[in-house]
Amino acid sequence: MQNLLRDFLLSYCPADVRQISRPESTSRTLQAATWGGFAQLLLAGTFLALRLAAYFVARAHQLGPHLAGVNETGQAVISVVVVFEYLLHPLSLFLLYLAMEGLVRFMGGLITNEVVPSLLVSLAFKTAGSLSRAHARRHSIPPLADCLDYLPEGRIRIASDRVKIGWTANITIGFSGEWFEVEREENAPPPRSFVYILRPITPGKILRAYQEYDAASALRSTNDRR
Repeated sequence: MQNLLRDFLLSYCPADVRQISRPESTSRTLQAATWGGFAQLLLAGTFLALRLAAYFVARAHQLGPHLAGVNETGQAVISVVVVFEYLLHPLSLFLLYLAMEGLVRFMGGLITNEVVPSLLVSLAFKTAGSLSRAHARRHSIPPLADCLDYLPEGRIRIASDRVKIGWTANITIGFSGEWFEVEREENAPPPRSFVYILRPITPGKILRAYQEYDAASALRSTNDRR
């Protein structure tokens, strides 16, 4: 029973959540999304229609004295206005959203065999993830400045405490008005464990990707050989 409830709740969650917390039965999760969507459509649609009927009755009593002598076209226009007026209520909009979401989940499971998550649940997970990442950034250790050494033959050694994203053999790196390429990567003791040896770019190399290196923020070694 507990696993059945868990699979049902996971049917409302986005795919990345279901990859981390995998359901016990994917087919059961698909069925929960399909028929749960149908039940959501049925319940929300019924409640929406019942409230609309009650709203129509209440508005008819209010507008009754003003509708005397109005022809059928006028009554139809007033009916449309009353429907739009009803749908502008927050609860009506919420019920309409639930009914539409239920229809989408039901059709997604029935036609494409896809678990369509709830939009509100997905937004909740995205918001929680954004807040968690923001909290982690505020409390994370600030990066250390790179350590820069000049080597023979115009080469450069850059030691960093973090991986340089995109620094591969295909990238061209701008440094103090010159162009370099990654000759090799090395490992070093902490805290600057990621070491990159750069050499002047090979003549005739095709520029596939480019990244400018901020040399001003790096610590210069006292053993420069330039």
